[in-house]
Amino acid sequence: MKYSSKSGILLHQNFRDALIIDKYDSEFQQWRGKKLEHLKSENSEDAMTWNVYRSLRQINPVFWLPSLFKESFQKEFSYSLDSIDLRLWKKLNPPKNLSVKEGSTEVDIIMESNEFIWFIEAKYKSDISLSTSNDLSRNQVIRNIDVGLDYANGKDFYFSLLILDEKHSSKGFSITSTYRNSFNYVKRDLPNQIDSLNNLKGIGIFTWFDILKAFGKLTKIEVTEFERFIAKQAEIWLRNKIVNLSE
Repeated sequence: MKYSSKSGILLHQNFRDALIIDKYDSEFQQWRGKKLEHLKSENSEDAMTWNVYRSLRQINPVFWLPSLFKESFQKEFSYSLDSIDLRLWKKLNPPKNLSVKEGSTEVDIIMESNEFIWFIEAKYKSDISLSTSNDLSRNQVIRNIDVGLDYANGKDFYFSLLILDEKHSSKGFSITSTYRNSFNYVKRDLPNQIDSLNNLKGIGIFTWFDILKAFGKLTKIEVTEFERFIAKQAEIWLRNKIVNLSE
């Protein structure tokens, strides 16, 4: 059952009604009440991230990770696909050498192996933050890259912005494109990471439509029956969330 907020946004009665997978995961016991409330919204980025990436986590990454990597960075995936760890909303401390005090950063999606780290900032119908509480010039993209380089600790590091389209996340699209196309801007905004910037191997953008396409392919190839079921369920749900929104 759904009802409308004062602003007209549809809300689920129970946050679990917004989920298609792992509805009773023990992780929810650690979530703040406010975060659980956000899951109820039809516009919830957390519900998008949970349903999509918890579904992908049930499917062998060989069938989807290289294609999404190529969509984001326009180059082939060249790492081993053994022991890929996928985590959502991991909180990381700020780099110790920051000149301005900053709190922890909650990274939406982290994919990690012994060779590489891939951070993803996920947006749905919203845009990135252009500042932090203590630094009006520090946008959400550069903050993720800064924290990611620290976390990577010498491994190859990648950052992507995941969006619905440029219209809904115009600032994030513009800023991420600038960093992707000109490394000088990254160096300008990360003076504290000069010694680690060689580990930054890619900055990219991809969309929920790219993931929808990946789910569609998964339903047609030789995966297990369980993986095909998970992919089809996620494909149907995601299609209902994004089709017609970009028109």
